[in-house]
Amino acid sequence: MKKPLFFIAILFAALSASAQKEKVYASLEEALKNPSEVYILSLNDEKLTSVPETIFSFINLITLDLSGNRLSSIPANISQLINLQELDLSSNRFNTIPETVTDLTNLKELDLSSNNIHYIPAAIEKLTSLKQLYLNNNKVTFLPENIAKLKTLTEIYLYSNLVTSLPESISQLTNLVEIGLGGNRLNALPESISKLANLKYLALSYNRFDVIPACITQLPALTVLDMNGNNISSLPENTGNLSSLEELYLEANKLKALPESIIKLERLTTINLKQNQSLKLSATVKQFIEDKKI
Repeated sequence: MKKPLFFIAILFAALSASAQKEKVYASLEEALKNPSEVYILSLNDEKLTSVPETIFSFINLITLDLSGNRLSSIPANISQLINLQELDLSSNRFNTIPETVTDLTNLKELDLSSNNIHYIPAAIEKLTSLKQLYLNNNKVTFLPENIAKLKTLTEIYLYSNLVTSLPESISQLTNLVEIGLGGNRLNALPESISKLANLKYLALSYNRFDVIPACITQLPALTVLDMNGNNISSLPENTGNLSSLEELYLEANKLKALPESIIKLERLTTINLKQNQSLKLSATVKQFIEDKKI
């Protein structure tokens, strides 16, 4: 009977440890009672103008939420948080990504959305473990070439910025699955983007495209393409090459026709063609859309 009791005790201890790691501390006072047991700390919307020094005593911290405050800098000793994996600094007052943050080499998720960021510093390349980067609602005009060093990156979102072009080096981010660039000033893409073999989600809505770049039709894993709100008058003849495509958004463009090859999109479940006043569909394409009930 001792062995079952022993295993039950181990299981109970494991479950207790797991529950502790999922506990969200929402006040410093509470967290400071057991600093070594704090894994998730949320101090959002606290009107903070500086980062409390006591935070750096939570050496096991994995997730830190400082969103919705009045922060404009991060002290250098944040590097003491060697286990930090998720950092939310959205809705603050940053003008750039603090270089002190780039010392967090185990960081996997960084959110700096809704700040006043104009550029991405070269030091970003030090975040070699980063998987998700969120910079929505800022004033970024370009991505640096050395962003290609973030080899583990799977998601990058820069909705509502001022981006006018992407670097050729973006093709080196071969683990990218999602790119969100809606609401920028793009009118072209680098040809090299066709090398992103794992890319599934590409949002380019409300930019300045007159055509869908041909390189997009060479993305074998693409399942969602959002080109709403551009000036597109036609699709590439080889659009049918997007064999994985499930959702295609083309609302509010200037489409006049769709290529016959679109009937090859066997996995397509959603297509949005609203607000294309001059669009006329061939009998074949019309039948395809009707048969798909989309």
